[in-house]
Amino acid sequence: MASLDWSQCPAVESIPGKRSGAWVFKDTRMPVSTVFENLESGATIDEIMEWFHVTREQVVAVLEFAARSLDAPTPVQPPSKRRMLILFDNGIPAPLRYALKGHTVVEAIERGWDTLANGELLAVAEAAGFEVLLTTDKNMRYQQNLKGRKIVFVVLGTRNGRSCAGTLKGSLSPLMRPCRAATPKWTSLSGNAPRSVS
Repeated sequence: MASLDWSQCPAVESIPGKRSGAWVFKDTRMPVSTVFENLESGATIDEIMEWFHVTREQVVAVLEFAARSLDAPTPVQPPSKRRMLILFDNGIPAPLRYALKGHTVVEAIERGWDTLANGELLAVAEAAGFEVLLTTDKNMRYQQNLKGRKIVFVVLGTRNGRSCAGTLKGSLSPLMRPCRAATPKWTSLSGNAPRSVS
């Protein structure tokens, strides 16, 4: 938070004499830092909206600004690296797409797939050419017959999403290799400790 140049974010302001000059949402006394502190503690965006009387647009604006600001410059990819087509299931924070620059990220809701059952989602995702599915559904691999599936699954923890954003790019790297149809790959990311799931 302290290292970000909030003067470049139009959704916030810092005024001497208002909250001791802390960065607050524009035309309010609500500190921006409160949003991040509560998200880190496991609160949802909806809970933050209810508790602190901010709008979804305000919260998303600062999250997207922080994600863009913290995202390191994308290194030049060697010729062997492929651009992957990645699907975000509902529950995956949209700003995480900034950790995957160089790949094509689509949210399920953008395709109208946000109401599909798990099996239907997997079928349409593979038919559309998606190679990686990011989800928070830890039970999907137990509920579905994965034999013959080609898509790579990454299960993301629902808490500490900012830490996951920091490790997501590196954690996906070994999964970017094509996987055998009979052996779908799973990785679970929880906080800062990614681990493989067989």
